[in-house]
This record gives sequence, structure tokens and C-alpha cells, in this order.
Amino acid sequence: MSAVITANRWNAIHPDYKTGSPTDGTAGILRLTTDQGTVLVSAEVVKRRRLFAFGPLVATPGAIRALAGEGADPARLLSRHAEGDWGALSTDDHDANDEAVRSGERILSSYELGTTRLWIITDAEVAAPIGPSGVRPRHATTLLLPSEY
Repeated sequence: MSAVITANRWNAIHPDYKTGSPTDGTAGILRLTTDQGTVLVSAEVVKRRRLFAFGPLVATPGAIRALAGEGADPARLLSRHAEGDWGALSTDDHDANDEAVRSGERILSSYELGTTRLWIITDAEVAAPIGPSGVRPRHATTLLLPSEY
């Protein structure tokens, strides 16, 4: 089964899996929300070894089109981002991301989706204190094309 769960398929998901709601983003579903609609993504893959909090998860219209057009799995890309696999970046950018995980600054990953490059940016919430888990909250994580930056 694909990791992308469209709103039309929400009601067909087995109740044992569907432990949240597409309207409030709880439990087993992450919402990629744009002004053109919402794509629901299984959060199961993303929950594994996460190095930092995502904050709200959003995607631009171009990113949604690219993910669908290239048949890419957004949950797998988010999992790579969350685990510290920064994708197609320079060594300096990899090092900067590793430091940003510790300091709570902005994190950028770049992935090739066939003929399209997709960025995932987790923005800093620098005004927020570090939480009890030792992780600083994040403002948001955005999936976007470089041209939409």
C-alpha cells in the first residue's frame, strides 16, 4: 500500500490503523496542506529515529504536483529528513544541518525526484525554549521546489 493516503481513501482505512483524524492531524496521519487541498501521509515511517521535531507539516502546490508526478513517497522523504539523511547537499551543508539539529536552527534537505529537485525545510522556532525532551520546537516543516523558495 502506498504511503500517500488521499482524503477519498480515508474512510476505507482499517479502524485499527486509523487512530487519528484527517482534520486535526493526530496519530497515524500527517497532513501536507496547501491552498489547493490536503494530502494525507502515513506517519508510521516518519516516527522511527527522528532527530528533531517537525512542527506543522505543509507543502507547496508545486511540491504536491512533483510528488504525485514522480510517484515519490513523501513519508520516506520525511523519514530521511528526520533521520539526518540530508540528500543532495554539499559537505558544508551537511555539517551545517548536523549543527542545526543541536542548536535548533533551520534544517534543509534536498532530494532528487527523477527530473525534479524537492527541498524539505524545517524552520527554527528560535524564541521557544528547549522542551523537557531536550528538543527545541520547530516552527514548521515545508516540502517545496527550489523555484518556490
